[in-house]
Order: sequence, then C-alpha cells, then structure tokens
Amino acid sequence: MIRRILLTGASGLIGAELFPRLSAAGYEVIPVSRTPASLPGHRRCDLADRRQADELMRSAPDAIIHLAGGQRAEPLALYRDNVLTTVHLLEAAADLATPPYCVVFGSAAEYGGGERPVTESADLRPISDYGRAKVAQTALARAIAQQRSLPITVLRPFNVVSPRLPAGTALGNIRDQLRRQSGDRRAVRCGRLDVVRDYVPVAAVAEAVMRLLATPTPGVFNVCSGKGLELSAIVNAMARRLGAELAIEVDPELAALPAPPAAIGDPAALRAAIGLVIEATPESVAAVVLSES
Repeated sequence: MIRRILLTGASGLIGAELFPRLSAAGYEVIPVSRTPASLPGHRRCDLADRRQADELMRSAPDAIIHLAGGQRAEPLALYRDNVLTTVHLLEAAADLATPPYCVVFGSAAEYGGGERPVTESADLRPISDYGRAKVAQTALARAIAQQRSLPITVLRPFNVVSPRLPAGTALGNIRDQLRRQSGDRRAVRCGRLDVVRDYVPVAAVAEAVMRLLATPTPGVFNVCSGKGLELSAIVNAMARRLGAELAIEVDPELAALPAPPAAIGDPAALRAAIGLVIEATPESVAAVVLSES
C-alpha cells in the first residue's frame, strides 16, 4: 500500500496543484525541489548530484512522482535538468530493498506533433531541444525500470493549462497582456494563433496521478482530451470573458519559433487504464487560464 510519497518538482506548475491533493487524501508527502519553497516538510535537493539523490532515498518512499525538469534554452541545461536528474533518482530508487512505484513525467513534445491524434506507440520525432531531452529522459527511465525491476509509469501530458501558466508560454503571455489593460478594447502582441493543440487542465493531470496511485498501472500514457483546439478560439474566449474586443499584432520573433501546426493526443489508453475522461473547450480553457491561482 502506498503511504509515503516523494514529490519532485513540488513547487512547479503541476506539483503545486498535486501537493495539496495528496496531503488532503492522507498521504505522507515529501515535497522536493531544487530551490527553496514554503511547503510543509519541504526538502531542497539537486538531483543532478547522485549523492543528494541517494540521501533523499533514505526517506524510503512507497511511491515517487517525478515532475522535476526544465525547459531552459541551453542543451546542457536541458540534459542536466531532465535526463541526469531522472537517471540519478531512479537508480537510487532501484537500490532500495523495496523499490517504489514511480510516475515519471515525459512530454507531448516527444512526439513532435501531428494532425491526427497520436498514440503512445507513435514514432518519436521531436522538433525542439526540449522534446529531444524528454525523449532521452523517458527512454533511459524505461531502460532502468526494465533492468532494475522498477515499477514505472510514464505520463506524457499535452498542453497543460493553469492559472499559474508562466509568461513564457503563449497563453500565459496573452493572459498577462490582457490583465495589464482595462476597458472594452485591448491589444495583444503574440505569435501564431492558428496552431492547434490538445489542452489539458492541470486539475485533470493531478487527477490522473491520484488514480494511478490508487491503482498503480505501469506503462506509457498520454494525458490529453483527444480534441484539438485552435489557439485563436481560446484567445477569443478569453476576450469574451473579459468583455473586450481584441486588436492582434503578430510578433515576428514569436511567430518564427519552431512549433508543429497541430499536436493532438489519443486518450484511449489512459481512459482504459484508469477511466479518466478529460474535456476541454475554448470556454473551459479560457476560464482556467483567467482564474485566480
């Protein structure tokens, strides 16, 4: 039975949603991050240091939820934050007398996009350094799990939406611009709005983890709705909620960033495993992004 959970990346977008849910459900949660955080029982740890990973395992968790990672631009930082941390954490976990159940977060960026919903068995063709780093992360995680008999689930969430979206994301950037203005006419400078994405409320990602902890299911699973929404439809829904008319100006630098025209996941495997159905509409996504955290 799972009682004690190690939660890495506890202060991040998904971790901040998951930590209170786990605590409220009665789990003993050990929140971990690389930087200081005001969370009960927080442990500061740099998992890129194997000795720190080994020290962390003295808590003998029954399960590990590994959210720690990063999207920094430098390839070496991407390798360090995503690949090296995962290898050290899982190798240390496998050394325990009773290996814990591990939930490792990959990314939809591993697929590289596609007009049709992609299944977990699709070829991995990432178009960004971040996507390539996540491919390496999940490949090594699965190899360690197989070699060391470590029960592991890899989750690949698609576009996660939250009130806490950073300004570096398309929706976070647009939200911040809209909130800095008032009145019924507002201007937004952004990249392409014709891209299609599979948007997933952060609460749904947390729910997927909660169900997997109740019924551990090793494997690889997309976390997605299976429905593609054009970014322009969400931006328009945000404007309607604010009662504003928008003037859109395209930023050439943002528009030139590499991005697939569409990225949609197939949710069938996760639905079959834990019965989770994720719904998303332009209105529901806009409501999440504009809500207070």
